Amino acid sequence: MRAFLAVSVAPRATRSPRPSAAVLSCLADGETAVDRVDESPDGWVAFAGGDDLDILGEPGAGFTVRLSKLLRTREDELSTADIPALIAAGDALTSLLPPFAAAHRERPGAPVVLANDWLGYRQLFFWQGDGIAAVSTSARALSVLAGGGLDQAGLAAQAMIGWQVGDRTIFEGVRSLPPATIATLAGGKADFRQYAEPVSQDGPVPDVDDAVAEMADILVRWQTAYLETHPDSVLQLTGGHDSRILLGAIPEKLRSGRRALTLGEPSHPDVVIAARLCERYDMRHDVRRLDDQHPTPAEAHEVSLLAARALECLASPMALAPLLLTEAHLDQGSRLSGLGGEVARGFYYAGQPTGAETSARLVRRLAQWRITANEAVEEAALDPAYLAEAREGTITALADLFVPGDWLRSTDQFYLYHRMHRWSAAHGSVAAVRRLAVNPMFDRRFIELALAVAPADKRDSLLLGRLMSRLDPELARIPLDSGLIPARLGQRNLATRVSLATVTARKATRKVRQRLTRGRNPQLGATGMAELVLRHWRAEPSAAKGLYDHAILDKAWLDGVFDGTRTPAPTTVAFLVNLLAAGAPA
Repeated sequence: MRAFLAVSVAPRATRSPRPSAAVLSCLADGETAVDRVDESPDGWVAFAGGDDLDILGEPGAGFTVRLSKLLRTREDELSTADIPALIAAGDALTSLLPPFAAAHRERPGAPVVLANDWLGYRQLFFWQGDGIAAVSTSARALSVLAGGGLDQAGLAAQAMIGWQVGDRTIFEGVRSLPPATIATLAGGKADFRQYAEPVSQDGPVPDVDDAVAEMADILVRWQTAYLETHPDSVLQLTGGHDSRILLGAIPEKLRSGRRALTLGEPSHPDVVIAARLCERYDMRHDVRRLDDQHPTPAEAHEVSLLAARALECLASPMALAPLLLTEAHLDQGSRLSGLGGEVARGFYYAGQPTGAETSARLVRRLAQWRITANEAVEEAALDPAYLAEAREGTITALADLFVPGDWLRSTDQFYLYHRMHRWSAAHGSVAAVRRLAVNPMFDRRFIELALAVAPADKRDSLLLGRLMSRLDPELARIPLDSGLIPARLGQRNLATRVSLATVTARKATRKVRQRLTRGRNPQLGATGMAELVLRHWRAEPSAAKGLYDHAILDKAWLDGVFDGTRTPAPTTVAFLVNLLAAGAPA
């Protein structure tokens, strides 16, 4: 099921919102239509984009629907019929690989129950009104149901960071369902039960080599079992460490003839390195340029709005839009992709003190250096009073999210349960309903081990270097896109220290230049898409006139955008497109 909305209304409710066209339109898109709406005296349920995996009875009867395509444990493929028992057991859901979400009603008149995965990677949203409660795959649908209105703190986070933290959205009263949650809708109320605690870092610190051995075993078991049942799976291969590790975990007998997919220009390091790997291991390399598609400015504007809605206006539509155009020409099928490696390599440790305790000063410094550096809206676009308020409010909100104790372990928790849950998962949720998105690095035990290892053993990718060497020593000797060699990262000798110092200095120089110039770091393909959208706005100003309704934007700056005297950065265009997709403020 591509999209879902369940509404429960109490007998005492002052109003009983009907399934209006405005609400239902948020569940549909260019590929998906609302299949049916089941109404009853105590609420209604809407289904959109159903497929053969769903179990649907007669209207008003019981149902079980997947809200993500993947339903897999480390060893077994499960069926939709298994979901009710998993939800009833609760903690059994931790064995499922994210992304996962499902909705279930046992019989007519019974409560509607929804569950997400232990990481919250398949995002769900909820809203509680006076005698009315609703849970949905669409934050926008819940906002329309609630009467509209934008959340100022959520908008501030979006402007300062480019994505959300905590449970906020940009919609007033609409919140993200926490990870590992079972939500029960009945009697106009939503009750929440947490079926698993967040992954703990309080246990004994494992020996790094013992952790590496178990992590390698987990990945090899995942890859072997999955590829034997899904032999046509495609490996999304880059020049980086995470996808290299996934390749290393594939037994050599299962590599030959496998298709690998890389996005980028032929001269990009990702493409060059991936091509060499494919040649070495006799894999079929499929390279797709994000500029292979040539939309008109009007088409770019429309697909950007479509991307914003798919992301529920909570991440960059300029990054997703070119991917949507490219993916429209690709078989969705089953994809192997690596994303969880950043928790295991501690890339955000750079420049952070060892042995420090979490403090507001350290949070502010990390926010300025990294969290708000890449995707923030340029300052001139925002009303000056709002800018100052948004900046300070977002830093305060961030400080509340970092747990006390060891600073590096606190950053681990933040990047897993906020950056991964709210930024990566916004894009991951879009993929989850289109294809079997398989990332063995999201195995809960793998993440437990990655978090348990001492920060000193993760810094500068020591842990991942040893993991790569354990999986495939030959593959570990091939340089990454950074020029670093995984096999050397797993050691602490002079040559490794010199290589790391060179790369770190290069990155630090770029960061300093970025801060001095207040530059931004748009995602792959975003720059070209933003340029097309701007051309459309300047040719057809009516397409973006709704931006003038938002008091948070500087009106003189907007005038400059439309008359061509100002050219906003792609990250700023992304924010503006999200505002257009969200609608006028109430």
